[in-house]
Amino acid sequence: MARKPAARKVSAQRREDGGLWDSPRALTLIADAILLLASVAIGYAAVVFVTRMPVMPLQAVTLTRAPANLSSAQIEDAARRAVNGSFLTTDIERARSVFESLPWVRHASVRRVWPGSLEIELEEHVPVARWWVPDNAPPRMVNAQGELFFAEHEASLPLFAGPDERSSTMLARHIEWTGTLAPLHRQIRKLTLTRREAWQVQLDDGARLELGRDDDKLPIAERLERYVATQPEVLQHRDQKVIYADLRYPNGYALRLSNTEHQEKP
Repeated sequence: MARKPAARKVSAQRREDGGLWDSPRALTLIADAILLLASVAIGYAAVVFVTRMPVMPLQAVTLTRAPANLSSAQIEDAARRAVNGSFLTTDIERARSVFESLPWVRHASVRRVWPGSLEIELEEHVPVARWWVPDNAPPRMVNAQGELFFAEHEASLPLFAGPDERSSTMLARHIEWTGTLAPLHRQIRKLTLTRREAWQVQLDDGARLELGRDDDKLPIAERLERYVATQPEVLQHRDQKVIYADLRYPNGYALRLSNTEHQEKP
């Protein structure tokens, strides 16, 4: 009678020793993990094999549209420098950097097009003004975003002279004041901003407008609007033109008219 309990105890101990290998759920998890690791390894090996295959060369480099300010020689040279591998191994970011280093290119987009070409889209700078530079310095221009870029000057565009970091501000003022001067049928040929934040405008008829510094009590916009509104009346009976106008006065402005001076206080 005493031996039967002992036999049940030994049998229970053996079941406990079996543990993990007697659990179908645990065995399934282990098998799934092994299959997953094997799949990852096979996939990685396949990618390495395909990318190193000589049968996937880069067949062409194409542009979405012809650039307006770049020659075919410049494009071909950039393409040769940008391609550093096969269709799959060419460094896209490096290729983009190469094309963005070209003159007149503001931004470049590069993407792979199956089965074996690179498609390049170039955004060129749109010049809106020349930027004053010292003698012998590389010429620069201002684009439509108010950014500076290196390029040969176009004489027909207005000239900006000011601190480099204020180029976008100068473009905004040029646009604003061009609209203000429209009733006088005059265009801004040169816009100057000094280090002391004083503004000066030279018009296409040679007249120079001294605008001074801007502030809340004496906004340049109001002084310029006052000048535009009253200047035709001042010149109505005069066969003269404005050579110089000082708009820094709080209640009026001073004019120099063909070797004469006239003070107008509307």
